[in-house]
Amino acid sequence: MSAASDLRNAGASRVLEPHDDGYTDAIAGFDLGVACAPDVVIDAQTPSDAARTVAVTAERGEQLSILGSGHGRLAPIHGGTAISLRSFTQVEVDAPNQTARIGAGCTWDPVLAAATPHSLAPLCGSAPGVGVVGYLLGGGLGPLQSTFGFSSDYVRSFEVATPADGAITVATDSHPDLFTAMRGGKGGFGVVTAVTIELLELTAVYGGGLYFAAMDAPALLQAYSEWAPNLPGTATTSLALLHLPSSDALPATIRGQHVAHVRFASTDTRDDAEAALATIRSVAAPLLDTIDVLPYARLGTIHGDPTAPMPVANGGITLSKLGGDTVAALLSAADLTGDQPLSSVEIRTLGPAARRPPQSADAVGGRSAAHLLNVYAAPVPSLSDDDRLAAARSVIDAVERWHAPVNLVNFVGRANSDDAIIHSWTAEQNAQLNAVRAQHDPDGLFPFADHG
Repeated sequence: MSAASDLRNAGASRVLEPHDDGYTDAIAGFDLGVACAPDVVIDAQTPSDAARTVAVTAERGEQLSILGSGHGRLAPIHGGTAISLRSFTQVEVDAPNQTARIGAGCTWDPVLAAATPHSLAPLCGSAPGVGVVGYLLGGGLGPLQSTFGFSSDYVRSFEVATPADGAITVATDSHPDLFTAMRGGKGGFGVVTAVTIELLELTAVYGGGLYFAAMDAPALLQAYSEWAPNLPGTATTSLALLHLPSSDALPATIRGQHVAHVRFASTDTRDDAEAALATIRSVAAPLLDTIDVLPYARLGTIHGDPTAPMPVANGGITLSKLGGDTVAALLSAADLTGDQPLSSVEIRTLGPAARRPPQSADAVGGRSAAHLLNVYAAPVPSLSDDDRLAAARSVIDAVERWHAPVNLVNFVGRANSDDAIIHSWTAEQNAQLNAVRAQHDPDGLFPFADHG
């Protein structure tokens, strides 16, 4: 009997094959550059659907692919069985306890919308259109990481279906080994249907961006390399070398330009935040200055990441330093005055809260890194996928000698080497993660690097 028949017989609500209405929507994701064509996809409607899918697929001895928002797809899916969590969109805010229970199909946008009326805030990432669960499973390094740390530090519990346990809730006092692994261990554990997180008492930050002309980038990067690591824990920053499109959605002063974009967010007062910014402001006059008091609900405007689906070719590595030689290599590879097919070469500086261990154990790797390099190739139809990946790799290769020992898994992309995911944890962490995967998914239902 086929997988589709077995799943229907088991009571799964919506079992879709390529010819069925709804199939295309169920497999859709942000990254249009990675093919997704399972033989059957379960468009799960309830936690029971997820548990039934796990049980049936395990009984058949097959693997199960999990479809989230599609921002982190690294390999194509050709055939087999997949499960979509897109219908799990509920957000329940418990204002007195400052928590939110979030369905696995949610991005951060509806969580922000639900928390804001209560003067509460989720510790989301730079792009609120990214899926909540995938982001948290990989740790989550957002625009306030220097002050509050990794977003996974604020997870209270996961609701998950695993082959060995069925539908369970994992927390510090329930399956603590799995809870520890899922806060940063990324994948290979089960199908998450919901997550409960702590919310912050925060309604606004002082933040935004400074856009500088390309000719100021060398001086700016040099100043940034000395300034960013010494910022107080109340301020988080990053810098991106951008080739902006000629879009009417952008201000005329930066439209179609090569620019250097300094991103900044502070929980300090305006005066204290501006004092921290003085070094960067002294380098050159910006083309555009958007830094001001910013409602927390508009946190995503600091980075201004794209929101429309597109083909993605990217890669990221951690860096142990950002000195003059690193800056020179980076500028040479990024080629701000040329036509190299790069849209963003970004440096994120890890701040104090991100670099210190959380109060309870987790599996986030890369906390000891000083910076993160994140490179994206332009989604230009005239460029082949291979050309775009090669352009991203060229920047990564240029700074390889300063590569920190452990990566950040959420920033590993298709331009990275094949072993980049494994190197997102130490050898000890990998051993612990594999032990947890073997306990809760003994037959490897969920494909994941180094599982076994």
